[in-house]
Amino acid sequence: MLFSGQLETCDGTTVTHDTLLVTVTQIGICLISYQGHELALSQRLFRRDLRVGASDPTEEVRALLERRQSRTATGVTDRHDTLSELGRRGIMSYAERATLLRRSNAAWRMGHGNPIPYELLTGSGSMELLAAAIDVLEELVDYQQFVFVPSAIKDRVLLTLGAALWPLQYAVVYTGETAMRRVVAAGHYSGDWHRRAERFVDRVGPKIAIGVYRAGPHSPATPFFAHVDRVHEAAHVAMADSLLQEHRGFPLSIDLADAACRAVFGGGAFEDAVTSAYQTHGEPVRYLTERQTRPF
Repeated sequence: MLFSGQLETCDGTTVTHDTLLVTVTQIGICLISYQGHELALSQRLFRRDLRVGASDPTEEVRALLERRQSRTATGVTDRHDTLSELGRRGIMSYAERATLLRRSNAAWRMGHGNPIPYELLTGSGSMELLAAAIDVLEELVDYQQFVFVPSAIKDRVLLTLGAALWPLQYAVVYTGETAMRRVVAAGHYSGDWHRRAERFVDRVGPKIAIGVYRAGPHSPATPFFAHVDRVHEAAHVAMADSLLQEHRGFPLSIDLADAACRAVFGGGAFEDAVTSAYQTHGEPVRYLTERQTRPF
């Protein structure tokens, strides 16, 4: 299945350039298969505080200064700021799952992380993102032939059970319904969205199986998510992919998708493009931070 092209894997990366002049966030997605097929997609989001043309320029400047006073220093991540880390993760997670669903032609699709992550279940504060995510996630779950493998999970009980497995054994432990209900119960939704999120959990939660496997004698326990009706096939797909790097016990195709994403959309290429734009406009270093111009 792996080398015949019946599995495609998607992963994404995000990088931000934050200065006083403008904040640019790039989100990149790569879809790959072992037959060498690759699809690379990206989107850049721009934030500028100042717009010229207000009827009262003095009041506009005062409002601008007040907004900037509440922001962090340039180059510092702030989870409360516009397009926060959670928001970027939410957009990237949505793009990964939409790409697996609508741009992949493989029988099986593999993703990185939880198929119903926190940032999508809450909408990352955006009900528009929540609405789009619900449509994509319901369709992806109905497709059934998917498996998601996270790099880490908070559930130490699941990892403890996994540590007791022999190599090439797996255990299907429970569904995602309980954890999803906790997220929705603690979420901050506007209008009727809380009830819509609850209905989504009612439909999808019981269909998400959570399990754990061990690929090799020296590899750690690895959690995975799959559809309850295809969980045994999904476990074998994940273990087979993980056996290609037995020392890690983690799917090689996810590592390849991540490497492709970082090569095409990583920080180096992105910063070079931004720096080139500054130079084109005659300001090569004026808006860069001290760390960005540090010689060593």
